[in-house]
Amino acid sequence: MPIDRNLVLVHTEGWQDLSDFLAIKVHVERMAPDIEVFIASNLSPSSFTRKKAAARPCLVFSPVKLLTFRPDRGRLYVGQPMSKMVEMQRLLSAGLPVPAFEEIRPGMVLSPDVYGPYVVVKPSYELASWGQGISLHRTENVLYQAPSDYPEEHPGRHGPMVVQKFIDCGYAMTCRVLTLFGTPIFSLLRESTVPLALDGCDGPFEQADFMPAPPNTIVQIARDPDILAFAASVYEAMPDIALQACDILRDKHGKLHILEINPGGGTWMFSSINAPNYRSRLGLDDLAAPFDAFHTCATILIERTRAEAI
Repeated sequence: MPIDRNLVLVHTEGWQDLSDFLAIKVHVERMAPDIEVFIASNLSPSSFTRKKAAARPCLVFSPVKLLTFRPDRGRLYVGQPMSKMVEMQRLLSAGLPVPAFEEIRPGMVLSPDVYGPYVVVKPSYELASWGQGISLHRTENVLYQAPSDYPEEHPGRHGPMVVQKFIDCGYAMTCRVLTLFGTPIFSLLRESTVPLALDGCDGPFEQADFMPAPPNTIVQIARDPDILAFAASVYEAMPDIALQACDILRDKHGKLHILEINPGGGTWMFSSINAPNYRSRLGLDDLAAPFDAFHTCATILIERTRAEAI
């Protein structure tokens, strides 16, 4: 079978291990002799790779946005940083169950009928991560705060803050499902073993106050078919973003809610900055193993390259 398509995997040092992309490349080349795979560095022009890849119809995949590397041709699937307001509005417009939200503005008064007794306050800009700046408040206590009034390192100094309805799960829980074109390739479920005890508290409460640390949490791979199917369905809201890290809650009545998908793509959980912690908490040496992630990625990228390379 002659080679008639190219696939470019764009590697960004510090965000993904090169070995992950090399493993995907090996799988693709074994399964698809009609596709040549190139790995380009996102931190350099990669001129030789760029020119060779442009010789055939091409598909380009990068978990994060393109930096120095700019392909000469190809169907692009790359990370797209965006504000959480824009992201949540896109999810809501697609009919997904997103908890009520709005930007915190001067003079704003929140309705308890809409938001209930508690709300989560979090940064609006996508670069805030790892729980930074997230806190829980009584709805009636949320007031606008000028950027200059936040502490020096607080993300509220750099962009608007957002308020979102607090979803009561009975026990604090959060589930992240990483999908590629809607197919789960990794998951992480955290559940508290301690019931929520917010009654009588005035807050604000930092994230650690309502998501306890070990030993009061259970961390495991999420295999609940309803959660995985829900994460897969979220992809259709933003099909231009191939890699989605879906943050999902299940309320105490069993309903699933989507908080965000982290479209910027700094969520390659197999070798991200948090990967050592994931391996330790899960007791896994190989985070790709539970979903055979690199083989799964290769299978999906073969299908997409054959269908969409330009």
